[in-house]
Amino acid sequence: MTYHVRRSEREIKVASELRSILENGRYATIGLSKAGEPYVVTLSYGYDPAENALFFHCAKEGRKIDFLRSNPRACVTIIEDDGFDSGSCEHSYRSVVLSGTIQLIDDRSEIDRGIRLMIEQQEKKDPAHFFAKLKKGNKSYDTLQILKMTVKSMTGKARGRE
Repeated sequence: MTYHVRRSEREIKVASELRSILENGRYATIGLSKAGEPYVVTLSYGYDPAENALFFHCAKEGRKIDFLRSNPRACVTIIEDDGFDSGSCEHSYRSVVLSGTIQLIDDRSEIDRGIRLMIEQQEKKDPAHFFAKLKKGNKSYDTLQILKMTVKSMTGKARGRE
């Protein structure tokens, strides 16, 4: 079933504006489910506009992995919060809601690419330095599980931006 944004005047319809939210965001809240049980977790991410995909990292075992093995379908929300305007009871924001599937990545070149994208998303000052530092002698690099969400649909909403 496909839903629409109820307040159509707030819907973001321009693809470049949706991409801007994804490119500038730092954290995504991910909704998963397994056997009717919901699970929501917030993770940092890296966005690949060429593939319209998000990359995340986590441990190789745990709740997220169990849920994803059971059901790879996910819903993700990313919010640009411009704050609440006290005295007017208004809140300025832009948000995007994504639906798609998340896969566990095992290919070393795809792992490197995912990690590089995440570092570039988070670390604006010399991301190449931090990527090289992470790869060189850091045992945690080999224990990371990289997740890749392929986006199937995307909607956006905004309020208070002119």
